[in-house]
Amino acid sequence: MATVINNSDYRSKIADATITAFTFVKLASLTNVTPCSAITDIVYGVAQNAASAGEVVTVKVSGESKVVAAAALALDAIVGTSTGATAQALASTQYPRGKVVEASGATADSCVIQLFDSGIAKS
Repeated sequence: MATVINNSDYRSKIADATITAFTFVKLASLTNVTPCSAITDIVYGVAQNAASAGEVVTVKVSGESKVVAAAALALDAIVGTSTGATAQALASTQYPRGKVVEASGATADSCVIQLFDSGIAKS
């Protein structure tokens, strides 16, 4: 069973598939996460390290986190997951998961987001 890291902003989970660092993940089970693959996925948090299936991944679930951007993202943009588990400007069918506090310049750049407490309410 995965254990919680001492800092309440992080959780330790087991990767169900290959996970890239600083991308969005969703719960696959109580103890496992998998990369987000649809813009309508409910984001659990941001993977802080790369992991192969079966390995431990540290997931940031609250606070600020670096995340890979799907495109240029402006300061204060509200973001959700892209089909590639990167941050994209929120679409009307998505669950909002964070707000950009450090902008990205282009696709595959990193930005910093303030994670929302919940990814449940759609925009």
